[in-house]
Amino acid sequence: MGVELLRIDDRLVHGQVVEGWVRALHINHLIVASDSVEADETQKALYFLAVPHGVGLSTLTLAGAAEAWKANRWKDERALMLVSTPQDVVALLHAGSPITSVNLGGLHYRTGRVQVLKGISLDDQDVRALKMLAASGVLLEARPLPLDEPVDIALYLQRWQDERDSLGEQPR
Repeated sequence: MGVELLRIDDRLVHGQVVEGWVRALHINHLIVASDSVEADETQKALYFLAVPHGVGLSTLTLAGAAEAWKANRWKDERALMLVSTPQDVVALLHAGSPITSVNLGGLHYRTGRVQVLKGISLDDQDVRALKMLAASGVLLEARPLPLDEPVDIALYLQRWQDERDSLGEQPR
């Protein structure tokens, strides 16, 4: 056991995670790996309120999450780790986390992003990070909920490039 799923979701702990993934995978521990959440007592308190009874929650910096993962801290649990961005996954990987796959659940549209799938919008930094992860052998799957069909996001990175190019946008 251990970390059963690493999920990128800019909302972190919310209904899809709690009602979908936690139940389907029988998760008993959620890990929010985020420097900004770890520094914000209000955000941490809100996430603790969102977690169902019987499910533990850890909020850690990215460095702290990587160290704990490498030390096999959750070996006796069924854990789900949540991060906000593809860049967070790259940071975990560079810090030595044993990452083999990543679930992209929600990267919502905002200015500067191009929608490539429902619920998945990417900017140039996201694409660079995802390409680096794919080149490192990390499986990238987009899947909002456990019963949804997984989609290999690596196949959609060219769509992002094509969309950006058609809009005449330059990389930032």
